[in-house]
Amino acid sequence: MATQVGIIIEGANQPHKVVDTIPRPSPEGRQVLVKCLATNGNESEALQHHTGMMVNEWPAILGSDGAGVVIEVGPEVTRLKVGDYVYSCAPVGQNRLTPFQDAYLAREDLLFKRGNNISLEDSCTIGACLLTSSMCLLGGAGLELPGDGKKAQEKDEWIVVLGGSGNVGQFAIQLGKLCGYKVLASCSPSKQSVAVHNGASATFDSRETIDAQIAEIKNITNGNFGKMMDASTYGYKVMVKALETASNAEERYLTSVDSWSPFSTPSSINEYRADLGHLCRPNERDGPKITSDIAYWIPLLERHIAAGTLKPLEHHVVDGVGWEKVIQGIQDMESGKIGRKIVVRTQEE
Repeated sequence: MATQVGIIIEGANQPHKVVDTIPRPSPEGRQVLVKCLATNGNESEALQHHTGMMVNEWPAILGSDGAGVVIEVGPEVTRLKVGDYVYSCAPVGQNRLTPFQDAYLAREDLLFKRGNNISLEDSCTIGACLLTSSMCLLGGAGLELPGDGKKAQEKDEWIVVLGGSGNVGQFAIQLGKLCGYKVLASCSPSKQSVAVHNGASATFDSRETIDAQIAEIKNITNGNFGKMMDASTYGYKVMVKALETASNAEERYLTSVDSWSPFSTPSSINEYRADLGHLCRPNERDGPKITSDIAYWIPLLERHIAAGTLKPLEHHVVDGVGWEKVIQGIQDMESGKIGRKIVVRTQEE
């Protein structure tokens, strides 16, 4: 079997290592083989790296967000062809499907096709963060995404996003606005402009006490909200108290990217917790539903990206090209010294 270059880790908390001995896979069925041209680091990779969670095999090839070009197609592929530029959030923990290697496999219905209105680097900021926010808001809170690439008519109703200046939170704001809601976002005062730039109608200080945050939510919305999303993993208590004491809605929805902490949500509140780690894991309880939901949403989201009603995140591109640069980007992400999404070009076309 032909081999290729990529990054492996040989165990939990072991250093990243560039090797040239990774088997190069071939597509089957509806799979395509994607030449990886750019990637980035996500918090999920740091969790995998340091704990070994969500790793199916060692040595492990990590990565979730990848962008590149289709170089080979399986016999049942109908949507894509060789030469198409694509990007995605790869299923974590499955070596043949992850982007920290020269070429990786993907199901054609789980890839976004990149249009001319966004760059290669732009596309690397979209997959994991947009799909996570989609899971919370479309899958968990019941928002309906317009299918025509246009924004829905604005409702006289608020949706509250906690952690609105983070990468997932920014897409949550965009989705809420796109679906016709007025969006109230929490963030630090220094990041208020980020939330507003993405479409927030109002913001409040996430560093205030729980009671102060509830008071702000009630004052701004006048109780006219029933859907909340925590994109920060720190807002559970705020959501429960706000929905119980400040919301006038008959149906109340609490959604979170925190899929691991113990929750004790009152029965009067609908709870949904997003875990993208179940993608392409058919033998896990939520795997088939999450995978089919994402395959359904991708063409709709793709239209909005093409229309400019959903926009990529601001980002920093690491200078240079190559897998060693990816390791540098991962280290920069974990150190927090950049403060934006970090994108790395992995190889030339």
